This record gives sequence, structure tokens and C-alpha cells, in this order.
Amino acid sequence: MPLEHLKRLRRHLLAWRDISALKGQFADRVREMPEPGESMLLRRLLILPSDPWTLVGAKGDEAMMQAVTTRLRQYSADLQVGVITATPGAEAAAGQLAFASVPAWDCTLAEAATQIKAFDPDAMVVLGADVLDGYYNPVTASRMLLLADVAARQGVRVSILGFSFNNRPSSLVKPVFEGLSKRVAINLRDRVSFDRFHSFCNAPCRLVADSAFMLEADFSGDTVQAVEHWSTSRRAAGDVIVGFNMHPMLFRHASADQINALVKSAVSSLRAVAQRRPVSILLLSHDYRGHDGDDVCLAPIALALADELGPRLNYPTTRFSAAQLKAMASFTDGVVTGRMHLAIATLGMGRPVAALTYQDKFQGLFAHFEYPERFLLTPSAAADASKLTAMVEEFVDRLQELTQCVREHLPAVREASFVNLERVLPSNAPA
Repeated sequence: MPLEHLKRLRRHLLAWRDISALKGQFADRVREMPEPGESMLLRRLLILPSDPWTLVGAKGDEAMMQAVTTRLRQYSADLQVGVITATPGAEAAAGQLAFASVPAWDCTLAEAATQIKAFDPDAMVVLGADVLDGYYNPVTASRMLLLADVAARQGVRVSILGFSFNNRPSSLVKPVFEGLSKRVAINLRDRVSFDRFHSFCNAPCRLVADSAFMLEADFSGDTVQAVEHWSTSRRAAGDVIVGFNMHPMLFRHASADQINALVKSAVSSLRAVAQRRPVSILLLSHDYRGHDGDDVCLAPIALALADELGPRLNYPTTRFSAAQLKAMASFTDGVVTGRMHLAIATLGMGRPVAALTYQDKFQGLFAHFEYPERFLLTPSAAADASKLTAMVEEFVDRLQELTQCVREHLPAVREASFVNLERVLPSNAPA
């Protein structure tokens, strides 16, 4: 057995030891949930992100956090929000979002329980995103679930926001899910994930849509307005505007050769499409996490095409908020993206998408919209310029009918997104 696997297994067993001790520790002082009709306050909300190390490096996490807090403040205007952090950088990011930092990650579960109790939340949301199936790290997934369990056993109303579940989940997370307190609401963000999860374990779950569909776009900022002006001018010149996103995480632990293949394919494809269609290209980065970030791919793509495309290419390098990126998606006629939450932002603005898939995430998203799966492209196919070109060209040619499809289904998807918060709403929330 590889050494790293043994270390991972040991960490998992230690986590289980800690939670078993915690259950005994708190067994005699668990606050009971209010009976129906009792007041359920919402004074303090605790957020457990899927990335407690950077907090906002992935704009998807930021989108979910901002969407949820904005929505809940409609019912509790004075809501105080805390977020669990693991690094000084994440603590600083929390401050910029006007959130309190709760250092309940890089410690024992007993210490985490103390930190959670000290913040005294009425409700907690867990940003499951695409990490809870254990594909990336079963220990991280287990720890997130165990922290949710700890909070629930202290009487906190807990909702795991709609998350994806791939077809290769780690068996290590199965007993963790099945051991969760019944006070933890488990939400899957698409039918495909829901069915996979239901087959995987016996934990009760609900079908929702991603919580980021609740996010309101932010059109402020000079750079955002500059992109809008560019888009308007390119449409006046007769072009359609296509957003494009690509990133190294399309391949798990991507090698330099794999990244180079993706970049080369994108350059060839975008060049060919621009030669044969009246198209201007907006390169959109949606993840700023260093070697996993989108600029690893987008910067060399922009460099290769800048002289050739001239004003038909726009590559803003400002770091935008998730809400600003959602606004910029609305400046396009459609977006080709490898990032799930850029796809959600685009669809949420009534624009169509084509997706470069990874982690089995996009099939379920497309199913919400009854959207054609031929606009899903695997990483290996995305690295093939002929296949990528064919998909992008068909996408451009069918933008009008795809837009209609998105707008027909968007109201129902937004309603399904609101279901994420049913468990954590205060008693004054409308039925």
C-alpha cells in the first residue's frame, strides 16, 4: 500500500476517533431543535467553505457565500456572518467580505467544536461544491461533514448547500454521510448527482439547484464597465461575443504537456472560429488559485492571439468578484467554459453555455435546462483542436435557439436554488 494512502487513511481514522469522542462529550448538553411554532431566530450564520485556505480564490465559493448571505439578509437585516478559515490569507479575505473569521479548521475537532460554540451560530451552511464525494481528498470531505455534524449536535440548523457527486466517490465518505445527525440537510444540486448519491448511501437527501443561482450580478467598477463598452462596440461592428474559459484542472494533476495541449488546441480553435465567423472573444478567468488557476491557460492563449485578433480579443486581467463576473457573462452571447460556476453565472443571466467537463459535474447542470449534451466536451476532446473547433462553431451557429432554451427553464431552476435555505430560514420567513 502506498505510503501516502496509509497517511490519508490514518488521518481519516483519527478524525473518526475525534468525532466519537465528541459525540460522547456533547451527548448530555445538546440543545434540542425548536418544536414547530417556536421561534427560530437567525442572528448569526456560520459558513463552512470548501476552500478554507484561500476562501475566494475560486469564485464559485464566493458566489455561493454572497448569494446565501444576501438572500438571508432579506429575512434578518442585522445578520452576522462568520466563516471557517484555515490561513491568515483566508482570514484577511473574510474581513474584506465583512465576515468574522472562525478558526475552526486547522485544529482538532474538539477545538473546532469550541470555536463553533463560541461564535454561537443559529444556522450553518456548508459549501459542498464538488469536494464531498472524496474525489479530491476523502479526508477533507470527511472533516467538512464532521464539522457539520458537530454543529448540528450543538443545536445549530445546518444545510449542506447543493453539491455535485461524481460516479467515482470514495468509499471512505460513505459511513460519514450515513452517521450525520438528522439535523443536517443534505442537498444535491442536480438530478444526476442526486441519483448517484441515493445509490451510494442511505443518508436522506433532497434535489435542489446550485445556490449560486441566487447571486445578484454587480455591474459596478471601471473594468467591468470597460468590458461592457468593448462588448457594445464589437456588436456594433457586427460580431457576436463569445466568452471563453479554460483551466489546468480539466486534467487531474495536469502535466505540463497536458496543459500545453489544451492551450495549443484553444489557440487553434479560436483562431479558426474567428476566421470563419463574425466573432469577438472575451477570455474570462474564474479561478485565481496559482498553478490551478485559469490564467495558467488563458494568459498564453491571449498572448498567441493578441496580434492576430486585435480588438476582437479582450482579456481583462483584473481580479473580479463573483458578482462582477456574473455581470460580465451578460455582456456575451454565450460562454464556452471549463468552470462550473462560470457556467452557472452565465446561465443565470439567461445566456447559453458550452462546457469543457471535469469531475462529472456538468451533465446534471445541463439536465436542469434540458440542454443538449453535445455541448459537453471531455478534457481529452478539448485538447483535440478539430473537436474543440467543431463544438465552438456549432455553439456559435445555434446561439439563438440555445438562448431560448435557457430562458425557458431558468425560472424553475432559480426556484430550486432557493430550496437550499429551507432548513436554515428563521420562523418569520414566508412559507
